[in-house]
Amino acid sequence: MSVIATAHGEDQVRRTARIRTRIVLAVMIFWAVAIVVRLVHLQIFTRQEARDLIATQNEAKIDIIPNRGTIRDRHGMILAQMVSMRSVQYLFSEDMPPASRQETIRRLAPILDLDAKKIAGLRDDLAKKKGFIWIKRKIDPETAARVEALKIPGIDVVEEPLRLYPQGSLASHVLGFVNTDNVGLGGMEYRNNEILQGKKGQRIIFRDTFKRTYRSEQTLAPESGRDIDLTIDAVIQFLAQREIEKSVAENAAAWGAVVVSDPATGEILAMASAPAYDPNAYNQSDPQARFERTFQGRIDPGSTFKIVTLSAALENRKVATYDTFDCSAKAIDVAGGPIRDHKAFGVLSVSGIIAESSNIGTIQIGRRVGPELLYRTMKDFGFGDLTGIELPAESAGVVRPPDKWSRRSIDSISVGYEVSVTPLQILQAGNIIANRGVRVPLRIIKSIDGRPGIPAANAAPPARVISAQTAEKVVDILERVILEGTGTAAAVPGFAAAGKTGTSQIFDPVEKKYSLSHHTASFVGFVPSDRPVLSIVVVLYDPRNNAYYGGQVAAPVFREIAVRALRYLGVAPSLKEGTIPVEAESERRER
Repeated sequence: MSVIATAHGEDQVRRTARIRTRIVLAVMIFWAVAIVVRLVHLQIFTRQEARDLIATQNEAKIDIIPNRGTIRDRHGMILAQMVSMRSVQYLFSEDMPPASRQETIRRLAPILDLDAKKIAGLRDDLAKKKGFIWIKRKIDPETAARVEALKIPGIDVVEEPLRLYPQGSLASHVLGFVNTDNVGLGGMEYRNNEILQGKKGQRIIFRDTFKRTYRSEQTLAPESGRDIDLTIDAVIQFLAQREIEKSVAENAAAWGAVVVSDPATGEILAMASAPAYDPNAYNQSDPQARFERTFQGRIDPGSTFKIVTLSAALENRKVATYDTFDCSAKAIDVAGGPIRDHKAFGVLSVSGIIAESSNIGTIQIGRRVGPELLYRTMKDFGFGDLTGIELPAESAGVVRPPDKWSRRSIDSISVGYEVSVTPLQILQAGNIIANRGVRVPLRIIKSIDGRPGIPAANAAPPARVISAQTAEKVVDILERVILEGTGTAAAVPGFAAAGKTGTSQIFDPVEKKYSLSHHTASFVGFVPSDRPVLSIVVVLYDPRNNAYYGGQVAAPVFREIAVRALRYLGVAPSLKEGTIPVEAESERRER
């Protein structure tokens, strides 16, 4: 009986052992299968996810900012270029203790001269962002070396280009500026950003467990931007900018604008607004100072617009230069109230009306022209349309069609009211007369990478606006403006010049009427009048220092720029009859 019991017990043990062995084997097989399934899952189905996770932990992709194209003047002087600087990055991971991150910022603060506001912003970024943040950008090499010497885990110093404007505020409104990422935000930098900026490259930084960089490789090479050569002449730009800034200060004007061009080619030689700003420190500049007045600022042109009224009348044979009009009254009744002259003139010829800038006489001429012809001439001269200059946000001004005019409009528009224009549009009108009736497109880009600028290549061809005979008559009258009329202060010694003064009241949007105490003074002209080399428009907005007529404050700016620019260009004095001799001008100034 005991033997049977013993045998039975042994069988039970063997069965238990087999069961246990099978269970252990099943568990091992199960784990082996699970591991294989997991490996298959990781290697096949979640491979990319795993790679991305590893890359996030141990790699950082950094954009390589390309060298932005250089901007130069017409003679190769550099106006905007790139220089190499250093920037400090903080590469961190999610598992990095917050205290460690804050300690890093604390150690860098005195070296990088970080203020409390900047430190607070960095701490907020560390709490919100992943991967990396910029600690400070565009620092000098010496400071960068001090940062590298600390050997802080996660801190990387990289080379980064900085946009530099070596001439400071010179042509700042033309050039514009860029932000920290070298993206254009104004002027030429904004309008031609795609041409200038090039294409970004990329590099990968490999880091160890402690976020220390052990290797860096470039995966995509950056492509440098293209260079732009402007039609601007840096010397003439300097002269124009200096004179308009000086005049704004002397006349306590709100702002001033001046544009100089070569009328035959339409090339802009200088374009300046005052006040100006330094694009190297655009963040510290007044936003109003960054506003470009020459092609964005709109004004009522006043008497400079009489060039259009005169051209329309002569071209359509509504008047002859010898026709006379009664200008003896100091005011003329028009719908909505009288329009006045600055003095009574008596009987004046058409030539005398423009030379003396008589509103009463010009209104009578405008009435002969009529709304339809005057409007068509305005449009032919380019008013109400963009000039096409290769700069951003150009204003087209405001010119209403005749069906929108009131009974007063023909009289107001004839003398430069009820229209809104830019200084650049006034210059374009002056150029049409200088070119004897032909409108030549304005341009400011001379070439891109040595090839003619795209806008210039695609620009509309010159177009005749008025006949050469009409234009010649207008030139003769505009010469008289400077010789004996309202523009004598614009006379250029040794040269025959032609031009027109302008003075207009500023519209008060609050009172909804033109102000009696705020004015815009302007002058547009060209020299030498028989073979124009330079055309210049000058605008002073709201001069407040006891003088506000265009002939008083704008015409002298024309003269000063013209005298120095002609000397710089080596233009020989004119022998045309009626030219003011250099000696006579010297004697006049001495008296």
